[in-house]
Amino acid sequence: MKQIFLGSVVVASLLMLSGCGDKLQLTSAQVKNVDKIAIASDQTALDVYCPTGICTFDLSSNVETNVVVTMHYNDDKTFSKIEGVSVTGRMGSTVKVLGENSFSMDLAADNDVSKIQVVDFYR
Repeated sequence: MKQIFLGSVVVASLLMLSGCGDKLQLTSAQVKNVDKIAIASDQTALDVYCPTGICTFDLSSNVETNVVVTMHYNDDKTFSKIEGVSVTGRMGSTVKVLGENSFSMDLAADNDVSKIQVVDFYR
C-alpha cells in the first residue's frame, strides 16, 4: 500500500514539474515605433527593430519562460546602450539588462500580456 501511495506522489510531482506538456509559444505585437519583431525558432529569443530608439511592444507566452530580447535600429545597427526598459505587467520586476543592446525577462504561463518600452541612451 505504501508503495502505491509513494508511486502516486512521485507521478503527481513529475506532472506538476513538467507542466501540461504545452509547446512554448511566444506572442508579440508591435505597439509604437517597431518596424518588425523576429522570434527565434526555439521561442526563447527575439529581435526587435526600433528605428527611433524609443519603442513599445507587447509580449506574452503560453508557458512560463525566460526570453532574451535584442534591440536593433535596423538590420545593420543594434542599439548602442539601453537606457531603460519599462514593463507594465506583473513580470516587470524580472527584467535584467544583459549588455548594451539586450535584456532578459520572465513571462508568465497564462498569456498575460506584458507591455514593454525600451529606450536607447544614444537615440
